[in-house]
Amino acid sequence: MSETGGPVAANPRPKLARRRRDRGDGAVFQRGDGRWVARLRDPAGRPRYLYAKDRAQAKQRLAEAQAIVHVGQPLPDQRLTFGRYLLAWVAGLGAGVKPRTVAYYETYVRRHLLPSDLAPKPLARLEPSDLRRLYTAKLSSGLSSTSVHHIHAVIHVALQRAVDDGVLGRNVAALVGRSNRPKVRHIEMNTIAEGDQPRRFLEAAKGERLEALLILALTTGMRRGELLALRWKDVNLDRSVLAVTGSLQGQSRSTLSIATPKSGKSRSVALGTVAVTALRERRKSQAQEQLLVGGEWRDLGLVFATEFGDFLSPTTLRLALRRTLTRANLPTIRFHDLRHSAATIMLSRDVHPKMASEMLGHSTIAITLDLYSHVTAKCSVRLPMPSTQLLRIRLRRSPRGDEGRAST
Repeated sequence: MSETGGPVAANPRPKLARRRRDRGDGAVFQRGDGRWVARLRDPAGRPRYLYAKDRAQAKQRLAEAQAIVHVGQPLPDQRLTFGRYLLAWVAGLGAGVKPRTVAYYETYVRRHLLPSDLAPKPLARLEPSDLRRLYTAKLSSGLSSTSVHHIHAVIHVALQRAVDDGVLGRNVAALVGRSNRPKVRHIEMNTIAEGDQPRRFLEAAKGERLEALLILALTTGMRRGELLALRWKDVNLDRSVLAVTGSLQGQSRSTLSIATPKSGKSRSVALGTVAVTALRERRKSQAQEQLLVGGEWRDLGLVFATEFGDFLSPTTLRLALRRTLTRANLPTIRFHDLRHSAATIMLSRDVHPKMASEMLGHSTIAITLDLYSHVTAKCSVRLPMPSTQLLRIRLRRSPRGDEGRAST
């Protein structure tokens, strides 16, 4: 009872306010269905909502969005999916990107990223954990670690473009820790650089239509694309030197073209005696081929071309290599292994790594030393050998007047 005789009113239970945001959180709150939302206005004054699985993630997305607004950039479109962005990114590749590189990106996007669970996910909501799950799933499916590494590289390049263009606030591929990134599986080098293997290969190449090409591959280490793009205007047989000024690019005959070399710049390559001799013979035989086909000859100025002067197919090179290896009774190797063989021969014959690096077209000597450390470890590098002495092979005449074996 109160002093006035009336009943004492019970103190009402204080209503507990549900705490949804901290001081300084800004517009971060939890919806009735449990989802967390970050709300802010874009540079145009329109409200934008960013969804998250918990308060911490909502605060993180709000901070990222506020940083974007602060510099005057548009906020990411929440409706733009990862898959749609990748399609637009690939379609926009053009000037300044080699056709082979574009085809490389297209292949990984089409085969591995568009069919993945990440494709329908909003680009702005992509997280490092999403990429880690993707890599794990790909490895579990049997895909090699090298292929998964390439997937990561493609995602990194694509997302960095989105960041540079203001479409995205951060590159989540860069946030994947190195320990979680797929590793490149290095392919073991197979060479024909031991003992008399180089001599046997060169002897077995005699009579091949592409004899000169095979000789250049083994004695200079030129890349396949550089050999297929070599033009007579870049060859000086009197001075025993050629210039590598281009590389054949393209995935089909209709898209083949000569682009800049892999290193991005031209280089000079010294030629040994056997290479010069083979190139002189190649020029003579090509002149005869041109006479045979007459007006059907396509004059591209190529050193190595089809019987009609057009670009050669890589398959033609592989078949010529296979025939030569079989005749020489040598192990099967890839065409690129001729380049490794050339590098091994250079370094094992005490050609200075700096000179070998320049011959091979590596951007730095560190690349040469890293790739061929197993060779340099066995060799004590002394005075640099002149590059003109590299694999100097002279054809000796036998007493019968026939061509004798090649000597090194």
